Amino acid sequence: MDALELIVDEGRPANAGRFFHLGVDLLDLLDELSEDVTVDWRIQDLRTGSALATVAAPEDRPQAGAVLRLVVGSLAGVVQGAPLPDGWSPDAVNVAHRFVEHGQAADSENDWVPPRLRLLTDGKRSGNDVSLTPALGERLATLQPFERKMPGSVRGTLVGLNVSRGNRASLKVASGRVVRVGFDSGMRETLKEALYSAVELRGEVRQDGDGRVFHVRADDVAPLAEPRARWADMFGAAPDYTGGAPVDEWLEAHRGEA
Repeated sequence: MDALELIVDEGRPANAGRFFHLGVDLLDLLDELSEDVTVDWRIQDLRTGSALATVAAPEDRPQAGAVLRLVVGSLAGVVQGAPLPDGWSPDAVNVAHRFVEHGQAADSENDWVPPRLRLLTDGKRSGNDVSLTPALGERLATLQPFERKMPGSVRGTLVGLNVSRGNRASLKVASGRVVRVGFDSGMRETLKEALYSAVELRGEVRQDGDGRVFHVRADDVAPLAEPRARWADMFGAAPDYTGGAPVDEWLEAHRGEA
């Protein structure tokens, strides 16, 4: 099972403000990159002095550990000059940049050491880690992708809902991608009733540079009715409709009459 160590102010007593800022940012980043907004990340280990927190998915959700590998692997790639994977939305890039910036030294600090993320596998160091250096922050700033906002709607299946850390939901669209959803508290009950159902969400949508919606601030939700019959079920439903003429000939003769 994978876990992720956050190491702050290594070799000296940790700055509390820096440690807690980084902890909140790390949870936000994991949430942005996880398809499931209901993962309740756990602290497996916590040490003082040089502050060290070990974060992992719940024992019954080991598959969520893939997000921990994604974070470390992606940021390590950025250090080497690689682009971020396609799964990183503009919001995820923005959160990652904020995370790195909150780990930087204050003007008065002469003994600052960059915070680190270190991946553990089955409790052992995997050899994968990344330091939150100023160079990483600068690189993430240049990678912030274009986005546009507009009124619109998105259709899909509501697959997750979480109100314990803000009003957030997940909508799986036809392509299989997951769109993040934000909403006001007044919509909580409506969305709870619509969970695991096909819906149309209306509100302010945000698109990336490729025109893909990655976030919607929903102000209305409408259930999508399941069709009672498929097109395949209708095949041959009116076999005598053309009066025995081939379909292409019948269409040619009757074009423009509808």
